Amino acid sequence: MIDLNDLAYKMRNVAYVRKTNGANVDTDTMAMLKHCASEVVEATEAYNTLDSAINDNCEYERNIIELQEHLESELADVIACILIICANEPTIDIEEALQKCFQKNLARAEGRGDKK
Repeated sequence: MIDLNDLAYKMRNVAYVRKTNGANVDTDTMAMLKHCASEVVEATEAYNTLDSAINDNCEYERNIIELQEHLESELADVIACILIICANEPTIDIEEALQKCFQKNLARAEGRGDKK
């Protein structure tokens, strides 16, 4: 099982190293939130391209595989941004937050919670 809190710190440390090596990387929480939003847009575009290829009965399986890999990569970028934000905010325990989210949605699915 992956320790998401540990991975969050590792992701942030990699971003720091990239910045030290000259990359234009800003790991500030607000900057990462904005970057995350752009990664969601990129994931949306990747999904739309993949969906179109599938619906158009693309004959090239290699193209479909490449498009799926591109979508996976963009989704991973979104998660990486979120984890860096979590590492920046010492009061956030992302594993606990995800468990609470799961329990809340489970209660809603079972009719035990509000419908929001």
